[in-house]
Amino acid sequence: MCGIVGIIGNKPVSRLIYHSLFSIQHRGQSSAGKLTYDGNIHVVKDAGLVRDVFNEEKKIDTPGFVGIGHTRYSTAGLDDIESLKRNAQPEYLVNPFIAAVHNGNIINCNEIKKMTKRIPRTECDIQCLLLPMADQLYKKEITVETIFEAAEKVMNMVKGSYSSLFLTDSGENPYLFAITDPRKIRPLVLGEKDGMYCFTSETRVFKKINFRYIKDIPGGSVVVIDKEGNIYEKRIIRRREKPCMFEFVYFAKPDSRIKGRSVHDIRVRLGHVLAKKYPVDADIVVPVPESGRRYALGYSRESGIPLDEGIMKDKAERSFIQQKQESRDKIVEEGISYLRAVLQGKRVILVDDSIVRGTNVRRLVEGIRKAGAKEVHIRIGCPPLIAPCYLGIDMRSKKEFIARAPDGGIKDWDEICKEIGADSLAYISVNDLQEVIGFDICKGCIEFPDGYPSEMRKDVLELFKKDKEGKRAYE
Repeated sequence: MCGIVGIIGNKPVSRLIYHSLFSIQHRGQSSAGKLTYDGNIHVVKDAGLVRDVFNEEKKIDTPGFVGIGHTRYSTAGLDDIESLKRNAQPEYLVNPFIAAVHNGNIINCNEIKKMTKRIPRTECDIQCLLLPMADQLYKKEITVETIFEAAEKVMNMVKGSYSSLFLTDSGENPYLFAITDPRKIRPLVLGEKDGMYCFTSETRVFKKINFRYIKDIPGGSVVVIDKEGNIYEKRIIRRREKPCMFEFVYFAKPDSRIKGRSVHDIRVRLGHVLAKKYPVDADIVVPVPESGRRYALGYSRESGIPLDEGIMKDKAERSFIQQKQESRDKIVEEGISYLRAVLQGKRVILVDDSIVRGTNVRRLVEGIRKAGAKEVHIRIGCPPLIAPCYLGIDMRSKKEFIARAPDGGIKDWDEICKEIGADSLAYISVNDLQEVIGFDICKGCIEFPDGYPSEMRKDVLELFKKDKEGKRAYE
């Protein structure tokens, strides 16, 4: 999972990209970067947050009326600082000139690398899109038609998920273009303002830079924009879209919309359903900040039990997308405070979006009890996660899911409840999640393997067999 942005138009784009990256920082915290182009290539990228990478004016303001940017959440490569620096995006080549950023995960990179004579400069799967795209455009005049032809060949080579942006040039005619996988697993939207056009991962970016939302880019599409603002679109592969359910549950910010649906409204509605299906006698509903807030609001409204802020979050970083377990533990330990005045003597319903490894919720239950709560009941807005995501969420191994038993089976809720130290535990059902979202979604991590798109099930079963603790199977 990453955040991407690309802007082209009649004015410098660097500062617009910089501000956009702050709006998609939540999608990736391991590195950040941007590339602008004015006949010369101007690139700044490094490990760290946006505020750390762009710490000087000269890094923020670079010339060019077209550019791309990226915040990276690592799903490939090692997690040490040098690897995170090396794998930071955007990536580019000079023969032909083509630059790219990528959100998703390519699962057949080993095959792709055998199809090109070019040597990947990094371990990141952006190479599995960038290198074959460069092969297809090599020694050709870059036109809209040659871009369509190249993209079609690449899209028929790669397997997995991708919402990716490319910047290329032929003489003095730069193009910004986007490609999306046929199932549109990862979000991508298009906005406009005064002849400037922006592709990005989430609609919230448009509020930040005062652009107008135009459309969600369809799955299996190529969309090309030239410097005059002409837009050319071609649907290469037509399949029913299946956006990732975890975008709605956790990744996207609540002020974004996906396929016209408000992420905020979906999460509140899931909280309503939880309260209807799994009521409990309690005194207060407490959200896990910030991830559980909308679910808790819905639960409180439906149940009539008052909502109160019993937990305070002191850090902005997201624990789930930290690269290492030690980092996740540190954020939970250092970034959370408990309000005894709210919790003492109370029967608490603690509401969150999901439970993956159990790291957070176990510590939260313990902290709430230490603050004097009489009971702690857990309600979760996502079904139990039981299998790795091979399409862009860094759930590396089946062994790291608290819902999966050591023998490979699935634990019942009572067993998980005991492990996390709660008085009761309930999750939203798969059917209720599907009904609230309202259209087909990828459910591979909660309904394995049938929740994956049908054409991917054979591949993900093979990856599942290769699963080793701590190592991504597709690597």
